[in-house]
Amino acid sequence: MMEELQVDVAVVGGGPAGMSAALAAARAGASVALIDEYAAPGGQIWRRRFDEVGADAPPSLPRAARELCAALVASSVHVLSGATVWASPAPGELLLTGPVERVRAAATVLATGAYDRPIAFPGWTLPGVMTAGGAQALAKGQGVVPGRRVLLAGAGPFLLPVAAQLAASGAEVVAVAEATRRRDWARVGPRMSAHPDRLREYVRYRGKVRRIEWGHVLVRAEGNGRVESATIARCGPDWAPTGGERTFAVDAVCTAYGFLPSVDLARALGCELRGDAVAHDDDMATSVRGVYVAGEASGVGGADLAVVEGELAGWMAAAHARKGANGNGAPANGQARPGNGAATRGDVAPHPDLPRLRARRAKLAGFAGILGELFDPRPGLLTLARPDTILCRCEDVTKGAVDAAVAGGATTMSALKVVTRCGQGPCQGRTCERLVAARLPEEPARFSGRAPMRPIPLDVLIRTAAD
Repeated sequence: MMEELQVDVAVVGGGPAGMSAALAAARAGASVALIDEYAAPGGQIWRRRFDEVGADAPPSLPRAARELCAALVASSVHVLSGATVWASPAPGELLLTGPVERVRAAATVLATGAYDRPIAFPGWTLPGVMTAGGAQALAKGQGVVPGRRVLLAGAGPFLLPVAAQLAASGAEVVAVAEATRRRDWARVGPRMSAHPDRLREYVRYRGKVRRIEWGHVLVRAEGNGRVESATIARCGPDWAPTGGERTFAVDAVCTAYGFLPSVDLARALGCELRGDAVAHDDDMATSVRGVYVAGEASGVGGADLAVVEGELAGWMAAAHARKGANGNGAPANGQARPGNGAATRGDVAPHPDLPRLRARRAKLAGFAGILGELFDPRPGLLTLARPDTILCRCEDVTKGAVDAAVAGGATTMSALKVVTRCGQGPCQGRTCERLVAARLPEEPARFSGRAPMRPIPLDVLIRTAAD
């Protein structure tokens, strides 16, 4: 028999958006379960050191993070850490790994975050080449640097804090190759002036990183068994290389070309997407009734925006759950089981100031829009991969194999999956999906989603089938 928990609101993801959503829903009077893959709340943005997993308010985190962590400990939220949601067989039903294997909820908040956007170039699969997010996770979580001589390449504000953190941890940052040019920044400067706190933060990090190569991209990494050198080149406005190559001796390379929202669970629930993110209205409601979204899954915008969206989504989810589909205050998926965390019936507590919350979200989202305009990947990056460059790392499928399949008539994602096996590995296409899709002649659909959304032990499937 599967261990089950029934609550008013289930929040998936324990980063800034998830913690904020869970606390908002609990303050509104709902019973809440917070489900997170990490060993403790914080997410990738507020990743704890390995020795701070059990701390109520980890000292290494910023003040806003410490306050949310402490509030979560003092709240009624049922935190399920180290648990992975791997399927959603029905609305309001989540299957997960861990002691609790099924959560039923009247409303769900998706705070599933984002992951580093992969860019394929010669040598990107060499040991020592990783995303900046991976390097940050090593440095923040384990106190380990990926190498002693590190080159970072990409575009956007994430490059500088990672470079500064690696330098502070003892690595030599030989260069930061930033694809944008100074004049690109000057073009959006007047609009950025409306966000002085963000500009001050940039200046602080800029003062710690001296060697920035503006208007450059990483064109290849080379080495015998692991990365030993990295070559950058000047790039044009579309970020395609234009010459002027320079090679650096390195033992680690980190790339940061933005993030992709994690939408696996949203797709499983049937939520519509808008571009790469989950579509939503002004109250963070998705196209599926009772499902809300917050944070990077709704569009990449940083921790401050995630906290605001989480508060809004959590309160709205609580209101939906407490109202109930039948209008009498019962949870939408039926009568709550006593003694398992379900809230009593009643109206949701009023939010103190929804207009202010919506206005703050709009302002922060406006700044995220400026960053997107400046840093969203440009088509020139697609020219970096050669025919023998691997696109699908799980199945070792090269660009040449994908192009040959397309030339042979495989012009849909499903057909490419059958012909080349791309997208059939453990990551189920999360890494290669956008890389493969770019080889198709028209705007493609995604790989088809299926459960389990993450690799899980076989005994979990057996217990689920027998239940």
